[in-house]
Amino acid sequence: MTGLKTKLNKLTMQKSEISKIRRKGENEYKKVKSISRKYSSSLKSTQKRIETFRQNADDINEILSQKIAQMESVQRLKIAAQERLNIELQNKEQIESEIDFADNSTEKQGLEYRLSSILSTITEIKNEIKQRTSMEKKFSQAVTEIEKKKNSVSKTIKKNVQSKPELVKLAKTAQEKLDSASKKFESA
Repeated sequence: MTGLKTKLNKLTMQKSEISKIRRKGENEYKKVKSISRKYSSSLKSTQKRIETFRQNADDINEILSQKIAQMESVQRLKIAAQERLNIELQNKEQIESEIDFADNSTEKQGLEYRLSSILSTITEIKNEIKQRTSMEKKFSQAVTEIEKKKNSVSKTIKKNVQSKPELVKLAKTAQEKLDSASKKFESA
């Protein structure tokens, strides 16, 4: 009878040890599974962030291209206005010299009218050049700001891309541990 009691106590202790080991294994399995999910989630989140930042970078590049094209257009218009101004200044000098050599008052009056017209054209062209210069400056500032944003987004993309291999490695390791623990848990 005492032999049966000792055997019963021994079996009860073995059963409790096995239960402890099983619970410990279950807890480890849950922990590994949780870590695996965490790394997988982080990896997916990082991939989404990278994709979002890349889309932002594409949008910024498009806006940057538009602003640069607008600035170049304003520069071309400004150069054309400067060329027209030079021509009108030459015409002004020519008319002024013709006024000095005019023979009669009618001819002189016609030349003065042309001079007045040229002077108003010169004033208009100078105002146009001022306006184009102001627009050019605004576009230049906009381009500078957009380039700063582009650089910031590029740095963020680079940082996220560099962290991705580490996450991939951690997620892979966690998945391997999860698979290993699953096999041990299922075989027990």
